[in-house]
Amino acid sequence: MSALYPGKSDTLTAKNIVDAYRSAFYTATGAYPAECYHVDGRWFKIDGIERDRGWVVLEVERLRQEALARAIIENDPDDSSRGPIFKLIRRLRRF
Repeated sequence: MSALYPGKSDTLTAKNIVDAYRSAFYTATGAYPAECYHVDGRWFKIDGIERDRGWVVLEVERLRQEALARAIIENDPDDSSRGPIFKLIRRLRRF
């Protein structure tokens, strides 16, 4: 890499991956995982099972999508508690 663009090798450190997994797991389930830490190299220990780094990154994305889907369902835009402005905007979007 050139001096103008620093490398991104430190953006997905083991600590960042563990923190992201714990945060995503809490957001999706409402509780923290029983066990989540970096073992060595590309391996992480999650709830007693050694997992590869790639699996953990994909699981973080899946948990985030699950939490997002739950938030959309819980905050249904057709909810009667919404004001008339939101209902009008929703109707106009359909055109």
